[in-house]
Amino acid sequence: MLGPIRRQLAHVFDMLDSPPVRGWLEKAVVVAAATGFLVHLAVIGVARFFPDLPQTVFEGLDKSPFHAVYTPFSVILFYEVLLLVFALAASHTGEIATQYQIISLIVVRRVFKDIGGFSELENWLAEPEAVKAVLIDMAGAVLMFLIVTGFTYLRHKTPKTPIRRDLQKFIELKKAVAVLLLVVLVALAAINLASWLGVMSGLPVILTPPANVDLFFFPRFFEFMIFTDVFLLIVSLAYYDRYEYVFRNAGFVISTVLLRVSLETPKPYDLLLALTAMLYGLAVLGVFACLATIERGSPDRRKED
Repeated sequence: MLGPIRRQLAHVFDMLDSPPVRGWLEKAVVVAAATGFLVHLAVIGVARFFPDLPQTVFEGLDKSPFHAVYTPFSVILFYEVLLLVFALAASHTGEIATQYQIISLIVVRRVFKDIGGFSELENWLAEPEAVKAVLIDMAGAVLMFLIVTGFTYLRHKTPKTPIRRDLQKFIELKKAVAVLLLVVLVALAAINLASWLGVMSGLPVILTPPANVDLFFFPRFFEFMIFTDVFLLIVSLAYYDRYEYVFRNAGFVISTVLLRVSLETPKPYDLLLALTAMLYGLAVLGVFACLATIERGSPDRRKED
């Protein structure tokens, strides 16, 4: 019974992952990011230049123009999460690389938000604590960018060990899981958007908004990613029973867990924990690449896993 369901969900995944849908999605993201940026700027402009309007409408709005960058970056982050779901069926290392990209973009988005939080941008040196927070986030973002680059380089250089088993069912299962995860993603995004709009507008919301609306979506989604990775790790033992694959995949799960914890860790320890998680994943992939190269005896092969 599960076989037909798995194949049907895999078929849905193939339709969603087709070039026409990908092209439409990319255009939609560009339009949504640009529109969100302009609308956010317009709302900030109205709140600043028409102070006589009822301020309850703008109760949770940050009136700094720099804060408008938050909106397009949120759209881009949502697109990166979509790519993470699609990468789930294609490559485990690709999925982890996308996780690292998402964390680094969250930090970059936070930099713009912190800059917009200066009471007077012209006298920013008068706020040493705010300056320190911005500089730490900037340094952390660059280090994450460097780790992502190294991770991507390693995954392209790692030789692929031949698997003498039929992986068709396993690939279909990963596609089915990706479709279910996509449903969860859309539901979480809708809940987060409703909470964010309620807080920003000061209007009553049906659901109680979380303590940190900015990060509500990502911790919950990373929790689903942890259990998804563990589930696929268990199932993969029937196909990848070699020691290096088991250790690599388990190491990636540990890295994802640390990333999840970092999202709700106070600053600046959140950056330290996130960087530790990413460095751990990089180290695991580096050792895996060395062992795969030794066993294959062919360092020039550049196939991905």
